[in-house]
This record gives sequence, C-alpha cells and structure tokens, in this order.
Amino acid sequence: MIKYAAFLRGINVGGVIIKMDKLKETFEQMGFANVKTLLASGNVLF
Repeated sequence: MIKYAAFLRGINVGGVIIKMDKLKETFEQMGFANVKTLLASGNVLF
C-alpha cells in the first residue's frame, strides 16, 4: 500500500485554529483512508 503525507504550513497561526480531528475528518471526506494527524502540527498521514 502506498502512503502519503501532507505537510500543511501555517496551520494554527494568526488566531485561526483548526482542530486536528476536523482536519482528519476533512481528509476522510475527500476519500482518503487510514488518515492520521500528528500533534497539532498540521501534518497528515494517509
């Protein structure tokens, strides 16, 4: 199985806060499987 990672820069800065469970849910809704987020960094494995 191929694994991918998304490194989202600038997430949770400047007063905008995105919860990692919502980010995970968003990736799952886009059709990705086995989605995992790392801490509050904005890094996503799928």
